[in-house]
Amino acid sequence: MSNKHSEQSSWADRHRKDLTTRHTHEDVLTDREFELLLEACASLPEPQDLQARFICLAAGRLGLRGGEISHFQTNWLNWDRGILRVPKHEPCTCGYCRRQASQEANHHDKLTTEEALKDRWHPKTVTSARAVPFDLSLRVELCIERFAERYDEFPVSRSTVNRRVQTVAEKADISGRVYPHSLRATAASYHAYQGVAPVPLQALMGWSDLATAQKYIRISGTVTANALRQVHDS
Repeated sequence: MSNKHSEQSSWADRHRKDLTTRHTHEDVLTDREFELLLEACASLPEPQDLQARFICLAAGRLGLRGGEISHFQTNWLNWDRGILRVPKHEPCTCGYCRRQASQEANHHDKLTTEEALKDRWHPKTVTSARAVPFDLSLRVELCIERFAERYDEFPVSRSTVNRRVQTVAEKADISGRVYPHSLRATAASYHAYQGVAPVPLQALMGWSDLATAQKYIRISGTVTANALRQVHDS
């Protein structure tokens, strides 16, 4: 088979896979759905209401991953600069980190669970250690302030993060799939529609690949719309 035919076949395989694979951006919430989700947080008993609101805003507006939220500590916050800094490493022995360490040790003969645990917790990738501005809106800023007044660190497990999101999604009667990573995709979509350029969006979300940011920019259509407006307004 020639190189040209091989490339065409490879492209066709990727295209078929894209058509049959569900992507997180397909589960992005609309602005209305996100508002309904936040509204539903208030219906939970204390302190679950504050925890759920913090999760929804941290994931849905700041773009934090579920693991980053569950390992959040208030010493990540720089109040003077309005920055939340996700660290490269945070010592942790929670059940989630122990399971991850155990899985890693199972795949490396010379690595014990305790040795693997010394590297926990760390964000997903090197670029995930990043600075995230939390003063993007007064609503987000106030929620973080209220959360920090009550807690020094996120008080429940990684699995509870999922449950809080599922509970408020059910109360909000949102028909689509809602989970922490779909809220993170919602944040990416939100900022893309606001006109954030690919490189800053990549930095905000902690993506390793700029193409991921460009995908959200492309889907939003913001760049195309702005270019057309500049031409027709001139």
